[in-house]
Amino acid sequence: MSDNVFAQFLIALQNGERVLVPSLDEFDPTELDAAVHSLTEFERSYRSALPGTAPALAVEVAAWAAKKFYRACQCLVFRDVSPQAIEAELDPICLLNAAPASLAYSVDLTWRFLPDLLKLTGGIAADDPLVTWLRRWAVEWPLSSVGVPDVGDVNVSRFMDDPCLRMVYVDRIIARRDVRRLNEQRVRDAVREAMGAFPELAPEMIEGCKA
Repeated sequence: MSDNVFAQFLIALQNGERVLVPSLDEFDPTELDAAVHSLTEFERSYRSALPGTAPALAVEVAAWAAKKFYRACQCLVFRDVSPQAIEAELDPICLLNAAPASLAYSVDLTWRFLPDLLKLTGGIAADDPLVTWLRRWAVEWPLSSVGVPDVGDVNVSRFMDDPCLRMVYVDRIIARRDVRRLNEQRVRDAVREAMGAFPELAPEMIEGCKA
């Protein structure tokens, strides 16, 4: 595989193509630079398709999240990775500084594929370390985990006050029929507003909004 395999992984991921990963090893600085460049280039076009104005991209946060997601894919493919290594690589707590909405947006640039990644773990035991940590991602980063079953209540305060991310979240809830996310009044209100005059398109969501 080429020296820029991480960058190629991110390009393929964002394009909806089949991704390839090598076994776990240290990131080369040149490889990291190339990956960050591809990520920021993609983000410029991605934000233009979002509703309204997206928060500022926190590049270091986006790079952190991309590395985490890449590592998770490696742990899925190479099942001999130790539980200790998985824990070290997949801890979802970001210690980088950014405004809350920028934090959620920057992480979501790659972690919006988290539901797809979790589906690929379907044949793995529920108490497997990889599955356990990915489900922690789902709880810690709810913008990115819409559609993941049995997540429980999540804290959406990081992004719900941002008009763009609120609409992204609501659109995902409606598209994935994730009634479980209607656990907060402000989320129900936003879903009801988004449905507008067309409640018949997703009657289960309207019914969930009555809770």
